[in-house]
Amino acid sequence: MSQAELNQPGVEITSIESRLLLPVAGAIRTKAAVRARRTVRRPMSRNHRAFYDELVATMKDRYQISIRKWRSSMRGVAYELHYSNGEVKRMISSPKPRSPVSACIFMHEVGHHAIGFRKFRPRCLEEYHVWQWAFNEMRRWDIAVDHRVERHYRRSMYHYVHLAKKRGIKRLPEILQQFQTWPG
Repeated sequence: MSQAELNQPGVEITSIESRLLLPVAGAIRTKAAVRARRTVRRPMSRNHRAFYDELVATMKDRYQISIRKWRSSMRGVAYELHYSNGEVKRMISSPKPRSPVSACIFMHEVGHHAIGFRKFRPRCLEEYHVWQWAFNEMRRWDIAVDHRVERHYRRSMYHYVHLAKKRGIKRLPEILQQFQTWPG
């Protein structure tokens, strides 16, 4: 945020220990102030970093997966490469686990390999079971399944159910009926 934006009448900024700028109550919120608030990250403690690093190492070892890329966005993909000699390489791309939401996305992508591809039909049902697997693993690792994780899950499931309906699914499984409306 520039000095000129800070000097506007009605805009007061105070800082807290994490160096995150917050507007004082009643102050006018400019777009730049909101953007600055979203882009500043609090540093992750060494304990959290070590915990998530251990999670990644354990999942890579247990399910024999490779990380193709750590994504900066909150999206992921899991796939297998099948070679002509019969070798199968399991790959994922996901955000690096740093919070419950990014850990959940990582666990979801690992879940595709843990459960196996094309085990459930339709595809949206497979996604549902993979999410359930990810939640169970998060609980095993004592990672909070909070409202942000739930929101990401509901939006993701809405997307897959909407996609299935768009492609002409004849009968949507009963368990997926709840995801037909936008969760907000």
